[in-house]
Amino acid sequence: MRSIGQHLVEAWPRLFRYALTLTREPDAARDLMQQSALKALSTGTTPSEPRAARAYLFRIVRHAWIDRIRRTRTRREDDLVDWPDEGFDDRLIEAIAVRQAFAALDAPCRTVVTCVDVEGLSYRETAERLGIPVGTVMSRLHRARRIMLHRIAGPSDGSEGR
Repeated sequence: MRSIGQHLVEAWPRLFRYALTLTREPDAARDLMQQSALKALSTGTTPSEPRAARAYLFRIVRHAWIDRIRRTRTRREDDLVDWPDEGFDDRLIEAIAVRQAFAALDAPCRTVVTCVDVEGLSYRETAERLGIPVGTVMSRLHRARRIMLHRIAGPSDGSEGR
C-alpha cells in the first residue's frame, strides 16, 4: 500500500496545473499546493486505490482554495496579457476575450471547464475528481459554455444569459 506522500508526488504536476487554474497566479498556486500538501500529509487516512487517492488529493486542493477564498473575500483583477507595441493580432484579442470570459465564471463552473476542456478529462473522471454527480458536471459545463459564449459574442437573440 502506497502512502499519501507517494500519491502526492505522482500527482503533483496535475495538481499544480489545477491549482494554477484556480488561483490564476503561479505564486498563489505554489502557496495553495503547499497548504494542500500539508493537509494531505497530516491526515491519517489514505485511499488505497491510486485513482481514488488522486481524486482525494484534488478535493483537498479544491477545498483549500475555497477556504482561502472565504477568508479573503476579495477579488483582484489580473493583467492577463502584455499589450504589444505595434498593432493588434485578432488571435490575441480572441485569447483575451476567452480569458476574460473564463475569469468571469463562478468557481464551480470554472473548475469543471478546466477539468473537461483544458485537461481533457471525461465527465466521469471530472465527477470523481470533484466529488460531484456526472449530471452536475454536465449541467455546469453547459452553463459555463453558454455564459462564455454570451460574454464573447454578445446576445444573439436579445435574451440576457438564458
